[in-house]
Amino acid sequence: MLALTFLFIKQNIFKFKQGANPTINKNLNIKMKIINNKYIYYKNNFCRNYRTSAKAHLEVNPQLEEIIVGSMLGDLSAERRNLNSNTRLQIKQSNKNREYVYHLYSLFEEFCGSKPLVMSNFDSRPNKMKEYTAIKFQTLSLPCFNKYREMFYANNGVKIIPQNLESLLTTRGLAYWIMDDGYKSNKGFYICTESFSLGEHEVLINILRNKFELECSYHKTTNGPRLYIFSSSRDKLLELIKPYLLTHFFYKFKD
Repeated sequence: MLALTFLFIKQNIFKFKQGANPTINKNLNIKMKIINNKYIYYKNNFCRNYRTSAKAHLEVNPQLEEIIVGSMLGDLSAERRNLNSNTRLQIKQSNKNREYVYHLYSLFEEFCGSKPLVMSNFDSRPNKMKEYTAIKFQTLSLPCFNKYREMFYANNGVKIIPQNLESLLTTRGLAYWIMDDGYKSNKGFYICTESFSLGEHEVLINILRNKFELECSYHKTTNGPRLYIFSSSRDKLLELIKPYLLTHFFYKFKD
């Protein structure tokens, strides 16, 4: 492994020269760093590739897998450039949820190459049409995330519900799903699930009923079906996820 890393560095560094800073041709896409008082020149993607190769051995522990499964039902996405590339995870939310995003980042930090980024976006949906500030972070593209791409996405890139979700979804995962996409109504509790089909809603309802004993159904909205947990099960839901719920999310259960 050490020999391969040395070869990788040797192939990507163009030159080094002590005590001088020659003019760099910007068209060559080269960056410079000073290491041990020497100017080191390399391609822009060298540091990213090196970080990725150095983290390729990382694995997801059972607790983090539970969080990934729950978050994949919400706003977490698994992206890959092509069928032969590794997968990166990305979360993007409104900047008002930055505390939650930074919490997630703290869990994924060793898999990342940079900190969360704040950006402005324009929501062009007809019922929105406004600019908002978002915060996001993404992991490096790593082998340990490939199975989540294969599990939660169809071949056409559409997010789906995996067939074995009932065995994968735990109370910890449920908590992160709720923190990601859940909100209270006057009586019950909604989870934003409009991107899933009616058939997939039946799967989700059966899991919540059979595994967690939560009474639920779905309500039709202009954007699609939305999962609804009955008011009679709201206290049960809080009891299940309370050990994993971040304190500033308890407002979702207050009357």
